[in-house]
Amino acid sequence: MELCPVYILLGPEKGLKGDFIKKIKDSLGGCEVSRFYAFEDYESEFFAQLENKDLFAERRLIILDEAQEIKTKDRANPIVRYIKNPSETVTLLILSSELYINADIMAAIPDQKNGIVKFYELFENRKGEWISAYFGRNGMRISREACDAIVERVDNNLQEFENVCSQMVIYIGTVIGKKEVTYSDVEEFLTHTRHETEFTLFAYIAEKRLESALECLHAILNSADAGTVSAVLASRLSVYFRRLYSVRMSLQEGMSVDDALRNRYFSTDRAITMPKDKAIYKAALSNYTIEDIQTILILLAEYDIRIKETGTTLQQILLEKCVVDIIKSHNHK
Repeated sequence: MELCPVYILLGPEKGLKGDFIKKIKDSLGGCEVSRFYAFEDYESEFFAQLENKDLFAERRLIILDEAQEIKTKDRANPIVRYIKNPSETVTLLILSSELYINADIMAAIPDQKNGIVKFYELFENRKGEWISAYFGRNGMRISREACDAIVERVDNNLQEFENVCSQMVIYIGTVIGKKEVTYSDVEEFLTHTRHETEFTLFAYIAEKRLESALECLHAILNSADAGTVSAVLASRLSVYFRRLYSVRMSLQEGMSVDDALRNRYFSTDRAITMPKDKAIYKAALSNYTIEDIQTILILLAEYDIRIKETGTTLQQILLEKCVVDIIKSHNHK
């Protein structure tokens, strides 16, 4: 693999991004790795390592994460100058969960085609295909309902899908002769290895359990990369509320609740068929009118922009206010 001296790796898909970084590390032959975060006071040590011109040093990999925090020219210009005259012994990776960072930094990359790589979330149909193929490679089948349960409940990236699926392969493998993963297997496994996700946050919001929703939010922020989670959380909640909105629209057209949950009102919808999911959406239907949902979708779009424009230190406060505003949405009219 012929390497660029500097890469910019963008987007929310952590699994594919991690695979790309691993390929670079393998190409460098087990090199020394240093990681810095743009929301910290990183500059002094970061540039000292970049500018180490020791001709006998082994090649090093330096990672600058959360680069969306670099917003002003005085912070961007030193990086731009480095990109234009990079060290011969360093490969620099500039990472962000967003799809764009400071325009001057991006424009400085000489090989725009290979040096800037964007990692998008998988389309809904691709997630299920990936999970099914993973179990297939391990000699197991997985039902459609079980596959949908993993997609719905696990953080939306291949890294988390692989973590859960690999653990499930071991878990199911303890049952002699069992070769098919069912919905019940997934429910039992995720219940015993419970960790909070965007969907469990939606479930608390659906039931208007404010205290539980805030506790869930804090658990999510404390158990994952806070910058990445903050950047995608409002948009992920929007997915669930758009699905709720489509159920409401189907009900207005005269469908029964069960038929509305199965209906794909919009082309991007996935049918809601699993018992736990049905219970969550039915709770949301009892607590939120169609006007509430419209208000919430507008709120989430506004918060999504504000969160991405705000420094990391204020993102938790904005997310807390977002959850409160959603649950109190009927008071906003």
